[in-house]
Amino acid sequence: MVPYLQDIEYVGLDVSPEYVEKARRRFPQARFICQSVGEYDRVEPNYFDLVLALGVLHHLDDHEALTLFQIARDAMKPGARLVTLDGVWTDDQSQVAKYLLSRDRGRFVRSEAGYRELAAKVFSKIEARVRHDLLRIPYTVVILTCVQ
Repeated sequence: MVPYLQDIEYVGLDVSPEYVEKARRRFPQARFICQSVGEYDRVEPNYFDLVLALGVLHHLDDHEALTLFQIARDAMKPGARLVTLDGVWTDDQSQVAKYLLSRDRGRFVRSEAGYRELAAKVFSKIEARVRHDLLRIPYTVVILTCVQ
């Protein structure tokens, strides 16, 4: 058993049947759903203390990303947080980071302002932090924390 999934209820959502099956085998105590964000309709209102979308938003167009923000908000308890982490374009990132980000499979990498603007359509309290030092390779990410 994975210690960080003990004593919590974890629900994962992904469009890849292979990823979902692998996750189900690795984490049998969690619930994984093979569905796109836009199709997900089983939101349990005011249920979750924390919603994570790690490496997701840069794979979603603006409409799908907005849907993700709305689903997260609806599922969150008052005071709960949505935390996202995605690659981001910045003026001060290294050439290597720019190159790696340009090769990412996600077609919707945005600037910090682009991610903030989408989140602001659903959340009024948003904190954004850009980091260049989280990975062993040169890569720039933005971490959004949105509060219900």
